[in-house]
Amino acid sequence: MRSGISHLKKKMGSDGGDNYLSLAAAREALARDEELVVASQDCDLDDARWSLVSFDRREAGGLTYAQAVHLMSELDALDVPGLCIVTDDAAAKLTTSN
Repeated sequence: MRSGISHLKKKMGSDGGDNYLSLAAAREALARDEELVVASQDCDLDDARWSLVSFDRREAGGLTYAQAVHLMSELDALDVPGLCIVTDDAAAKLTTSN
């Protein structure tokens, strides 16, 4: 079984051979579009807007999510209870009574 592109080439003949989009050109165009979309998207996890809180207090703030996860594992090894990663805005609303 042959693809539709090979049938299209025969049907269009020599006079209209340049009027179709080749698969390779289509794949290249899609790859360029995907690169532009990925480059233009910002990820909230990469922003320095995360805080690490425990039952007692806000342990750290202004971290990327990866930094917060790393610090969380270090503090967990030191048996700090109730660790949670939240946004800086949410951590700012915490009081010592919470």
